[in-house]
Amino acid sequence: MNVVRVPWSSASFLVYLGGVTILFATISLLIVQADSHGSAGIVLWSFLIFLGVTAGAFAARARGNYVTAGLLGTSCIVAFIVFIGSLLNWFGWLPDTEEGGVFEGFRFWLLVLELATIVATAIALRIFRFPLLVLLLAASIWFFVTDLISGGGDWTALVTIALGLVFLLAGISVDDGPSRPYGFWLHVAAGLTIGGGLVWFWNDGAVDWILVGLTGLLYILLGNRLARSSWVVFGAWGVLQTATYFASKWSDVTAALLPFFFTFPLFLAFDEDSFGEHAHNWIGPLIYALTGAFLIAIALWLSHRRRETVAGAELL
Repeated sequence: MNVVRVPWSSASFLVYLGGVTILFATISLLIVQADSHGSAGIVLWSFLIFLGVTAGAFAARARGNYVTAGLLGTSCIVAFIVFIGSLLNWFGWLPDTEEGGVFEGFRFWLLVLELATIVATAIALRIFRFPLLVLLLAASIWFFVTDLISGGGDWTALVTIALGLVFLLAGISVDDGPSRPYGFWLHVAAGLTIGGGLVWFWNDGAVDWILVGLTGLLYILLGNRLARSSWVVFGAWGVLQTATYFASKWSDVTAALLPFFFTFPLFLAFDEDSFGEHAHNWIGPLIYALTGAFLIAIALWLSHRRRETVAGAELL
């Protein structure tokens, strides 16, 4: 079976929405059962849920509904990992993760659980060939490697950036082959990890946020060069974060925009003290207007260059 390609349509949207809904329902049911039945009960319930969604995934695959099968396969992984985790917890082997940071200390059985997530996701990807599973696999690899060799803080951010570069190289390597649909999610993982690591270091003052904006421009250029829109989206978001910093610094306009600009946890919140009263509140809207015009100008420039490239190729 080849990589599952998902052309956009009303049906594909509904399948994705239904699959994601089932995924959240699976997670919610597991949480409810954990609260109601304790360690032993969650072992049984997670196993039964795993069997149910696995049967549904293979039934969909047998009928040729590969997108449905892939989405259900994602729920399979969640149920399986909860089953393994609850089993380890039942045996008393799973450490208490509430003490210390997420990546602090060497916790053997937690690393085993993280490695099991990688293996389970890789097997599911091999079976269902569903590109979205690549994102889950990349996230699992990031968490395992980061937990294994870092202890939090700056070192974790450096490891995250390094893994992002690895994901970028992996995405580029599959872009020109039959596995190109996998590349999209590798580029998404690369953009998130590299950007997240950089924002960890650059979030304290005008110079840092200017660097974020410049990195956003590099993202846009890279996305155009690789023909990968995810880099352009992340890059534009970085430019908007820089605009938000200066708009909030010089005016009150961003106070009403906080729910929008802080929807994504990748970007750190600004200092609340910067949202005071300002004499020139027109500066904020002006900054956003200029930023919007700047993004449009970049789009027109990239479009013009692309037309010139295509025309030049036709003349050769």
